Amino acid sequence: MSGPHRRRGGWIGALVLIAVGVVGLAANFNLISAEMLGQIWKLWPVIPLAIGIGLLIGRDDRPPDAPAR
Repeated sequence: MSGPHRRRGGWIGALVLIAVGVVGLAANFNLISAEMLGQIWKLWPVIPLAIGIGLLIGRDDRPPDAPAR
């Protein structure tokens, strides 16, 4: 959607997917050891936290007919 009702904060999902892809690709090319991959996996709770923070930041509490900021 474009215009005043465009969804904000969608970039977080894209960044998560890019990060997962980069880590997976690095693992396939043996740039990341299995031990390091295990350490990265321990940080998985950061993903839902980042998504939740992004939703809060992108939240717009204005009524639909309010003027743009």
